[in-house]
Amino acid sequence: MGKKIWFILFSVLVFVSSFNFAYSNVEVFSNYNTVMKINTNNTININKSLTLKNVYDVGIVPGQIEFKIGKGTDGSISKISVTNIRAVDSFGNVIKTEKRTTKDYSVIVLNVYYPLLPGFEYSFNLYYTMKYNPGGLFFKSLQIPLRESTIPIEKGQFKVILPKNYYFTYLNFGGVHKHVSKNVATWNIKNNLPKNVVFEYSYIPISVGDYKGSYVFWISINIILLLILFYEIRKEIKRVRKEYK
Repeated sequence: MGKKIWFILFSVLVFVSSFNFAYSNVEVFSNYNTVMKINTNNTININKSLTLKNVYDVGIVPGQIEFKIGKGTDGSISKISVTNIRAVDSFGNVIKTEKRTTKDYSVIVLNVYYPLLPGFEYSFNLYYTMKYNPGGLFFKSLQIPLRESTIPIEKGQFKVILPKNYYFTYLNFGGVHKHVSKNVATWNIKNNLPKNVVFEYSYIPISVGDYKGSYVFWISINIILLLILFYEIRKEIKRVRKEYK
């Protein structure tokens, strides 16, 4: 009898959830924390610690939650692929996941069929690895969207950890608070902002205000080369004048 009651309750929640999804936001991420660890072998380890909250006045069942990851961003990550996907809830139970691919995206799908009463939360962790081609000779540039899901984000934190002996040479934090300590940068997320973060890193420690380190580096190299060229031309002119005196 007990199982039958739970089945009826679950069915009602699924129906109510499906009805409400079509008309309004009934769930948010009350916490959306991401740790991105960049490796020297062109891979990035992602660890997301998330809390889903029912903000509607009836019970819901989240169902399938999708995280859309672009396969390429102009001037940033190119030819990325997603591997090693794993998700667990707050009790360590494995959450069923699957990966779908389109021309432009890799989509991670989580099956969360867990009834949530009004105001209740569901916490879980999502792990995956991105393989990418960073491009660049001395400097690597990445542009990362902070919100891979259509579910609104109330607040959270986004952290980037560079390999040892690497440095941030440029950071665009979308006007929100950031904290940088050696090879670790942290952004605060609030009400879906910022939309994305852009950063550049290198083993060459160049950082000049709001300018990309790569620009400063190559401009400096060009100025040095021009000065050398100017010196050699001037030296040659003096030599020629001396011969004709």
